Amino acid sequence: MSPPRTELRVELPADEVAVLDGHCQATGLDRTAVVRRLLREWSETKLHEAIVICRVAGCNPLAPEHGRNGQQR
Repeated sequence: MSPPRTELRVELPADEVAVLDGHCQATGLDRTAVVRRLLREWSETKLHEAIVICRVAGCNPLAPEHGRNGQQR
């Protein structure tokens, strides 16, 4: 089963899209494939950064926040 999908629409400067289109023509890929790859790689990098920060800081992002459900520090 594939994960749920969300449509993303964005307006970009023409010169940036021209570079994207040039890349697509040079590689034979379509815009969607290139943008998906870029977003996936960026997302993986950001997730890795967050995991490293939490490990180094000694925090557990899944733990309940202090003060939630009447808990005090």
